[in-house]
Amino acid sequence: MAKLSVQWGYLLLLSALLWPALTQAQDTAAPAASAELTTAEEEGFALLADLPTKNQIPLFDNRFRIDSDVDTITLLLFRRPGSASVVLVRPDGSKLYFNTAEQNQIRWHDAATYDLIEINNPMPGPWQAIGRLLPESRIMVLTDIKLDVDPLPDNLMVGETVKVTARLLNGGAAINARDFREVLTLEVIFISTNNADYDNFGRGIIQVATFRDDGRGFDERARDGVFTGEFKLDFVAGEWTPKYIVRTALYTREVEHSPLILKPAPVNPEVVMATTETDKHRIIFNITEPMVDATSLLIQGRVRYPDGSIDQFALNTLTAADKSLLLENKGFGSYIMESAVFGNWQDGREFMLTLPELSFVVNQQTFAAPELEKLPEQLLAEQIAAQPEPEPEFPWGLVIGINLFILVSGSIAIWWVMSGKKLNALLFWRKAAPVSDNKAATPAGNATKSASSQTKAQKNNDLDDILDLSLPDD
Repeated sequence: MAKLSVQWGYLLLLSALLWPALTQAQDTAAPAASAELTTAEEEGFALLADLPTKNQIPLFDNRFRIDSDVDTITLLLFRRPGSASVVLVRPDGSKLYFNTAEQNQIRWHDAATYDLIEINNPMPGPWQAIGRLLPESRIMVLTDIKLDVDPLPDNLMVGETVKVTARLLNGGAAINARDFREVLTLEVIFISTNNADYDNFGRGIIQVATFRDDGRGFDERARDGVFTGEFKLDFVAGEWTPKYIVRTALYTREVEHSPLILKPAPVNPEVVMATTETDKHRIIFNITEPMVDATSLLIQGRVRYPDGSIDQFALNTLTAADKSLLLENKGFGSYIMESAVFGNWQDGREFMLTLPELSFVVNQQTFAAPELEKLPEQLLAEQIAAQPEPEPEFPWGLVIGINLFILVSGSIAIWWVMSGKKLNALLFWRKAAPVSDNKAATPAGNATKSASSQTKAQKNNDLDDILDLSLPDD
């Protein structure tokens, strides 16, 4: 018995020591869990951006009742982080699960901390949601959600800045989305009508702008279900169909307006470059749209010069006498002009548009040379007349030919003398004699040769006798 009392004493002492540590751990975990729940709540509200905060069905003890005249119901059920998806129990006792939602034609978005469920034509009666739900869960009834967009004005022009206003309505009333943060997004696209009579034929779809109902930028008020913004029509002129789209996790609403004609800019700038270094460059603004009130036009912008300097300019009126801008001539290089036009149509509609960037390059060859007193043709004729008559050219060809003849003839003569040939050898045409004459003259010729030989032999003997100068022996 004493041992049992001692054991109980140890247990009580151990509990007293551990209790403060356990209490502190619970207090530390509470803020972290609260932060997770807050994040989950914000994420769920963000995905439910296009749902109203009114027309809700009360949720008591995870139970709610649906009337017979409800066409569509949407449930946003927050649960503990890490818990399983909820299970819905219908009035007849059947159950709906996340993995069987598609079979029952139910749209079910399952996230880590919430379930977003849309049910069309729900069964009337009491329903129950089974799961570790949080008090922030809500059930909303939707009637008719649609997107309403103000039509764009007529006579739109390239470069014009246009304001757009769109509203998300539920049953004809604007949706109050103040409980949601930066969630509603409006897309603006322009679709080409592929009309071969216009320049935008075959251009397809152009993403023009994206707006959020967050009170930033051009949006007037945050989370009021109304989109306000501006976008620039900086694409090719032609026939376009404007289209507006709002997308969320469960819904997509689209509005397509009638085709409109996008006209070219009513002002066309023209560059007249200076002809001399002392002149100024000129920009002439030509008005190409007769329906624009020329007296109401205001043009302002800036010019960037080749030396890097920037000048601002403003033209208050574009009358026939004053519709040009003079630019300083600051040497060679690129001149870049950015300008915007403000004005009115003849019907009184105001507009503001941005003209395309205008640039031109000045080269050194652009400036004209000093004006000549006489034309180049006249100067050339006078120079030709003033030149003296040219002297006759030396007959180099004749001299070279004669020298070559002399050189060849002398070479042949020298060769002939050195070879010891007679002049008769050159008469080669006389060498050919008839064969018969040669044959007949052969005996006589032989006799003549024999006599000549004897005569020569006798002469030689006589010479030998005369030239013997030897002395006799004593």
